[in-house]
Amino acid sequence: MNSHLIPTDNLSLSSYRMLALRETVLHSWEKHVRASLASARKLSHPVLIDTMPVLYERLCSVLSPAYFERDGIDVRSIGEEHGIERANLSDFDAEGILAEFQMFRSVLFDVLDAHDVILTVPERRTLHLTIDGAVRESVRSFVAATDTLRERFAGALAHDLRQPASNMVLGASLILRLNPSPEIAQWAQRIVKNGERMSTMLNELLDALSIQSGDRLALDLAEFDLMALVRSVTDRAREFQGADVRLTGDSLKGWWNDAALERALENLLNNAQKYGDAGTPIDVSVGQSNGRAILSVRNQGKPIPAGELDAIFQQFVRSSDAGAPTTPTTSSWGLGLPYVRSVAQSHGGSAVVYSDANAGTTFVIDIPVDARPFQQG
Repeated sequence: MNSHLIPTDNLSLSSYRMLALRETVLHSWEKHVRASLASARKLSHPVLIDTMPVLYERLCSVLSPAYFERDGIDVRSIGEEHGIERANLSDFDAEGILAEFQMFRSVLFDVLDAHDVILTVPERRTLHLTIDGAVRESVRSFVAATDTLRERFAGALAHDLRQPASNMVLGASLILRLNPSPEIAQWAQRIVKNGERMSTMLNELLDALSIQSGDRLALDLAEFDLMALVRSVTDRAREFQGADVRLTGDSLKGWWNDAALERALENLLNNAQKYGDAGTPIDVSVGQSNGRAILSVRNQGKPIPAGELDAIFQQFVRSSDAGAPTTPTTSSWGLGLPYVRSVAQSHGGSAVVYSDANAGTTFVIDIPVDARPFQQG
């Protein structure tokens, strides 16, 4: 006879009768789960059964007078452990967890009915509420655990791939220094271009994982002229991308990270060129107010729906009305705007967007002129 996991003092008659059927219910549940879920068939008994015995005995205590009036008991910790173990020790997905709990619920009441354990409507309701609580917590913790595992795997993979990508670019660059034939030079240049593109995408992925985890970007700050940096970026956009950019503003020195702001501005210019109306200029301005630097990028084009203005700063989200880009683009993780916001926030500031049919779409980076306190804190 298996020992019980809960005190058996002061249990109701229904609780005692239900407790006596624990092994019958669990055996029947395991049989159904293995027959119905491919992810369960290869699991050993201890792994598959997991926290179900504890949950079952907690359900028995629900029917005792001390707990019944509470409309169920707290089973969050049991559900949490179940979800985490399913994520770490099995091939279950969220649907599999829902299915196994559905089978557990069905088997439980079938066995109780078959053994003439008569439950009142309130008692059944209380059991249902408690099982529902376990289901919710199991799925929530499972999703959180699997997200963490995916992020760790993606981060490790991105770190491992950066060195081969760098070696590929270095090798192709060395070939170009040897003055090869035009055909070989052409292929070497393609290798360099694609290797650099791969490195950029890997860096974007690592940044995305940092953003997803809520971490602030670690930035090395230095004093420089923001206007000089913006002018350099806009000049490149005109020369290499054919962008029609109009720049206004004055010199503005402060403490920031130049590489992060440069990349953020490049993302905003690329976004403005992709989705702006052809033949219309992109307006970039640099200013300051109340000890803060204000960098804005505006383009004319179809406005972003009001309900989606904040959502576009989320990863992998694009406005439903954005339409197709007006210029060809290279492959990307779709992380440009989330990165812009993360850069602004890591400097102690913010990134916002305004959009309407008359004024166009304007992205604004608003950061302190001296960002050192926000990186040192």
